[in-house]
Amino acid sequence: MTSEANDGETRAFFAERDRFGLPPDQLHFFTQGMLPAFDERGRILRSSASQLALSPNGNGGVYLSLQEAGLLEEMSRRGVTSVFQAPHPYPAPSGIFGVDNVLCHVADPTFVGFCSLRGADCGVKTIAKAAPSADPHEKVGVLASVGGKPHVVEYSEISTEMAEATREASRRSTALSGSGTRLLYGAAHICVNWFSLPFLRAFAAGALGEEGSASLPLHVARKKVPCLDPDKGGGSVPLQPSEPNAIKLELFIFDTFPHAAKLVALQVPREHEFAPVKNAPGAASDSPDTACAAFSRLCVDRLVAAGGTVKAPRPCVAANSGNGSRPRPLLEISPLVSYAGEGLEERVAGREFELPQHLC
Repeated sequence: MTSEANDGETRAFFAERDRFGLPPDQLHFFTQGMLPAFDERGRILRSSASQLALSPNGNGGVYLSLQEAGLLEEMSRRGVTSVFQAPHPYPAPSGIFGVDNVLCHVADPTFVGFCSLRGADCGVKTIAKAAPSADPHEKVGVLASVGGKPHVVEYSEISTEMAEATREASRRSTALSGSGTRLLYGAAHICVNWFSLPFLRAFAAGALGEEGSASLPLHVARKKVPCLDPDKGGGSVPLQPSEPNAIKLELFIFDTFPHAAKLVALQVPREHEFAPVKNAPGAASDSPDTACAAFSRLCVDRLVAAGGTVKAPRPCVAANSGNGSRPRPLLEISPLVSYAGEGLEERVAGREFELPQHLC
């Protein structure tokens, strides 16, 4: 799914790379809807004298956009039974960026099989939110029951008391995590979801609500939106804001969850499946540097599990961290070699690897 602003660039990016080997009929692009933006005083912003300043309507716009593009019908015609959704890379003027999670296991067969075998309408992956001794206010939404129905509650909607509330963990959870206390609202949603195709078609067609996709709530986001400055020159002076100047209305993909007859959740290890990229290089957390380190650690774990050894036992990255430290060497195992560590034995068993190393 693209926006009006990046659709052409995205298509060109894939075309220049021969669609990464995919046949043309297996790669489909479609654009999401747009909604007007307005300022803190409620004034609708304009991009020109005769046009409104429009912004993408959020990832929850995917349902109606799939329907309007005819892709739900096309998937049904091809025998597709479910859809895996996750943050994805997209092209930008300065290169390729990963959205949110570098450690996302694309089309994870364990997750897909789990959801399918449970007969679910929707499935989600969660991780344990940061331990009570660390940061219970981690900026992630949590999976919770609201009025008896599954919801993802955004971190901005959780009070301090709720964020810090704890409970005693079960024996099994204690054995797995090594802690007897867990956050009460601790199942962090990492935006890796699964949907049955019948559920998607029914929701998009309006069968699960009086107005179908229009029944999703709108969420407020404060963003930078180029527009005509409503306070200068009678609203005729172009504005390129350096700070958030506008209120956008967005739909969230997880707001369909309360409509599901059955939603299932699979909790996965944070260190194996969550390495967000939200900050610039050099930031202490959630940066390209920390994501590279997390991916390298995962690759080392897989190499060691397959019988190999490395000279640098737990490589990490500290490049551009601002503290004068030097980057440590990394290990990368190409997904063309192994998706999740399988089949590595014949390549690595009994061998020692000096880092940096790229197995491809």
